[in-house]
Amino acid sequence: MNKNVLIWMPVLLLVFASCKPGKKLARKDKVSDSTIVVADTAAIPQPQTDIVDLKADGHIIMEEVAVDTANIAPAINSEFLVNNATAFNTFKGKAKMNYGNGNMGQEFTANIRMAKDSIIWIHITAGMGLVNVARILITPDSFRMVNYLDKSGLALHISEANQLLPAEIDFEILQSFIIGEIFKTPHQQVMRTRDAGNFWTVDISGLNTNQLANINKADTTLQTLQVMSSDDGFSGVIYFADYTLVNSRKFSTSRTIDINSANQLHHLDMNFNNASFDEEIDFPFVIPDSYTLNK
Repeated sequence: MNKNVLIWMPVLLLVFASCKPGKKLARKDKVSDSTIVVADTAAIPQPQTDIVDLKADGHIIMEEVAVDTANIAPAINSEFLVNNATAFNTFKGKAKMNYGNGNMGQEFTANIRMAKDSIIWIHITAGMGLVNVARILITPDSFRMVNYLDKSGLALHISEANQLLPAEIDFEILQSFIIGEIFKTPHQQVMRTRDAGNFWTVDISGLNTNQLANINKADTTLQTLQVMSSDDGFSGVIYFADYTLVNSRKFSTSRTIDINSANQLHHLDMNFNNASFDEEIDFPFVIPDSYTLNK
């Protein structure tokens, strides 16, 4: 069992979009089983832009191609689509995770609880839920973790945690990812929209992230979300599928996440077994006195 993968991958995959702003992410046209098309686009018209294909033979390919910006034009109230947040007070869900990086694979389960804008709690287990791996408690200004595998704990200010984690934690982005929304970032604005048949393609610029979203015209559900960091060292795409109504809210129960970080490929299938909104929940978290505490 790879302890580091079990503990850090849920955090990595939750925070991968919390990167510094950079050049825009564009992709080759792609048609999946659900006929999703990710259209070429750019924040500012330019003759060339990077293409990231995260699905070609399971590898991420970087190329340079010309982008035709002549047909890119706003056609909808894209600000509404981007800012159409799910109303909730609490969230609870359980997701099975299948992770691979080309060299190894790992299965684990994440129990997630959240109080809007204040607490994110994650309990990670393995071995059909029989092995306690870690428990994580994140607030807008703190990060705490108990590691059951090596009997240690962490209690850090969020700024200190960011020095240890593979990407900076942004509480609001973590929250948006769990709910399944476009990430909310400071100074966010829609740069371009495009009619891509059954979908709207929306190009979003923000202080911490640049995003490219595919939104279903029929029900305004988010189908794909792409993100790129400023130094090209971090890029990723999330595919959202299997939407269902959960307490009258549209919620994606199946997600596929592909990441290229420091030229290393990461793949995660995330499938929710259950999810609910606005239940009364608690956030049990204790670092045993016998554990080594790093703070």
